[in-house]
Amino acid sequence: MKLNVLTPEKKVLVNQEITEITVPVQSGERQILPGHVPMIASLGTGVLKYKIAGSDIQNKFVISWGYCEVNPEGVNILAEFIMSKEEVNEDSARSNIVANKIKLVNEILTDADYEIALNEIQKSESALTL
Repeated sequence: MKLNVLTPEKKVLVNQEITEITVPVQSGERQILPGHVPMIASLGTGVLKYKIAGSDIQNKFVISWGYCEVNPEGVNILAEFIMSKEEVNEDSARSNIVANKIKLVNEILTDADYEIALNEIQKSESALTL
């Protein structure tokens, strides 16, 4: 099956042949194998994992906000945010976690700002697992 991963800024993967993919969705994780029923799901924040056809190596990205579409041809992912292992700065990720946890504890936040702070923590924590 083919995998396409797009963000507003770039085409990350186009027609990449894969054998399986695990996608973070709002309700947890969803593993997709060839022949999966068609679906559309809202992305959660977490680690996108996939195996390229003909390889046992698992590739990973941190991904957040967007949609995943499964159709008979493959999987299309439209994401607001994506980060590869090469883009991760561990010190920056740790600082981001601390700063946002302090914000959650010490500031009065709107619902939207609260969700943004939680999402930033999840993105940074996921980045440290790549």
